[in-house]
Amino acid sequence: MKTKHLIWVSIILNFACSEQDKKQPSKVLLKDEVRGEVVQVDDNKSIVSFRVTAAGSSISNFEDFSIKDVVNAEVQPGDLNLLGRKKIFRGRLQSTFSPQNGEIFFLHNIWPDEFRERIRFNNYNRLLRRDTLSLGQDAIRSVGDQVPPFALYDQDGNIITTDYLNGSVTILNFIFTRCSEPEMCPASTIKMKKLQGLVKKTEIPYVKFLSITLDPFFDTPGVLKSYARGYNLEESNFRLGTAGKTVISDLTRQFGILRKKEPEIPLDHTMRTLIINSRRQIVYQVPGKGWSVEDFLGRLQGQQSI
Repeated sequence: MKTKHLIWVSIILNFACSEQDKKQPSKVLLKDEVRGEVVQVDDNKSIVSFRVTAAGSSISNFEDFSIKDVVNAEVQPGDLNLLGRKKIFRGRLQSTFSPQNGEIFFLHNIWPDEFRERIRFNNYNRLLRRDTLSLGQDAIRSVGDQVPPFALYDQDGNIITTDYLNGSVTILNFIFTRCSEPEMCPASTIKMKKLQGLVKKTEIPYVKFLSITLDPFFDTPGVLKSYARGYNLEESNFRLGTAGKTVISDLTRQFGILRKKEPEIPLDHTMRTLIINSRRQIVYQVPGKGWSVEDFLGRLQGQQSI
């Protein structure tokens, strides 16, 4: 009888622990953040079904919500593209009401979160962090310098590293999607698109384009995808990159980009547009917003001497 009693106690305790684990908040996620695995994507309704694998403290307190549950949530079109490609993710979750789907969750601020990719991503950016610290406060990459190692997530949620620069000439600049100054980021993106079109028309081989966000808090891969679609960019050789705050801070510091928060606008910043050769070396740069498509096209046409 004593043995049977111990077995039942063990079963009850295990069940209780299991039920408690289902509500246990993750210590590494924000309070309104979840980690999940995509089960199904409904493009027509802009809904993703996903299995919850971890949840922040406020999410864990939702009624009828437990770890391992399958949850339906609305997502924006750019995020829908991401979740169709990346099954493991983390994102912020809130209750909402939509005319199309009624009471439902809304999933946003979504990032890829597959373990091996995250390790690779972090390893590259540890090298970037070390390299940035070694430069000191005033050092800025300039013509003749090598580009530092880095890893970013592009608009499709894929990792791009400095390997992206290999074997091509790359036009690199910094923008952010909420920029409302017509002469700043919007004008720069339009010029990048025009230059890309002229490169194709004049059949200059092996040219790529890379725009890195200055606003990583808002500019997730899905937001960058919507931005690319909004400008109708030819994405085959045009990537937009984002990462965490520390990575973007290291890159802006190394490339001499200044940014600061202002009360009335999301971000105030300087600009710089660069040409990087196939050996990851900066060969030309123009500070500010006044770079010329014609100037850059002429330099790309002479790329054999770069």
